[in-house]
Amino acid sequence: MLQWNGLHPYNAVHVARIAAAIDPARLAARAAHVLDEAGLTNYSVEERRGAYRYEGGTVEVEPLVLEGGDAPLAVVHREMERQVNEPFPCQGTFQPFRWFLVRGEGECFIGLSYFHAVADAESVGRLLREVVSACSDEAPRPLRDRGLARRGNSPLPLGDPVSLARRMVASCRKRGRMRRSHRPPGNRAGDFRSGWFGRSLDPRETASVLALAKRHGATVNDLSLAAMILALSPVAERRFEEERRRNLSAGCVVNLRSDLPTRRREDFGLFLGSFSVSHAAPLGLGLAGLLDDIHRQTEEVKRIKFYLAARAEFFVARLVFERQSEEKRPHFYHKVYPVWGGVTNFRMDGFGGAAPGPVTDYYRAVSTGPAVPFIVGVTGFEGRIHFGFTHREAVIPKEAAEGVAERFLDLVLEKGGEA
Repeated sequence: MLQWNGLHPYNAVHVARIAAAIDPARLAARAAHVLDEAGLTNYSVEERRGAYRYEGGTVEVEPLVLEGGDAPLAVVHREMERQVNEPFPCQGTFQPFRWFLVRGEGECFIGLSYFHAVADAESVGRLLREVVSACSDEAPRPLRDRGLARRGNSPLPLGDPVSLARRMVASCRKRGRMRRSHRPPGNRAGDFRSGWFGRSLDPRETASVLALAKRHGATVNDLSLAAMILALSPVAERRFEEERRRNLSAGCVVNLRSDLPTRRREDFGLFLGSFSVSHAAPLGLGLAGLLDDIHRQTEEVKRIKFYLAARAEFFVARLVFERQSEEKRPHFYHKVYPVWGGVTNFRMDGFGGAAPGPVTDYYRAVSTGPAVPFIVGVTGFEGRIHFGFTHREAVIPKEAAEGVAERFLDLVLEKGGEA
């Protein structure tokens, strides 16, 4: 992530929608208090060593306040896109969190933008929940979630020799699939800006998506990967002009906390892995056939825990990247990791009655980074799914990205017929 951030800001954004008004001064005070209590202030990072530290101490929070007018959600979406592309200083000591507040009629939206290298979605979701809950306190109080104050590096289990051998074999097969995968177009130097827009499903539509995945014995993640490959196929038509690189590959981010020692699973920080799936996706292939094959690939990934190999893969990529010239670095990842789309899943529930008003929705946005030109962020909240679509504008312009999103939604909602 630090390498990616050197090419373009690699940020993410969470937003909670609250059916109550919150005073900006109270948000500022409570956010500063929570960050201070958790020791999440005055951050510094050494890129070459991949090391970081929080100096601690007090910090002033000045949330950006925006008026939502008659269309507060549209204002929120524009600000989320802007925050994804707004760099953090990353030099010396800085604050890796930015706060904003969009005020609507009888409601508000609290947004938290963060330098992604500091934490994963689970950690940031818990931090935002803590701050939202603290806004209802008459006086500052100790952290409800003590895990926010715990940090540290916890080595992931390597497993027995048989498991290691299986991952090595799977890694070789993956490299073979990568060599047969169509590469996204390269970027003009420095042109990694992300566009973002969101689409939300109501409970009935969400139930339909869950039922479709269940009928195939698959997960929503499998369904998202398969639908994304098919939805991206029209913007990758040039793959049919090639003889060797015709497959389409898609990646997925994995939460690694279940593989950590129990005492470390609530730590604040970054605990992510990844894997990829590939398919020839020939013209005329329906969702059902593709979904079944994608499910078989993901089941193998889960069985051997192949996502644990991601750390070693990216370590090697990091070493090679550092030896690239400045001119070659912007084109490095799309060549060695030819993935067209990525999926990131997160479920955010559990606000309960501690918030100053009912939390009615939750949204996320992430940067594409230099490796993947299209991202589908799947956020579950109180029986509904919210999709966030991020696209690298130099590779997939807005109009084309909206077409991909429309095809994706048609597939998961079965608008084109039975799958």
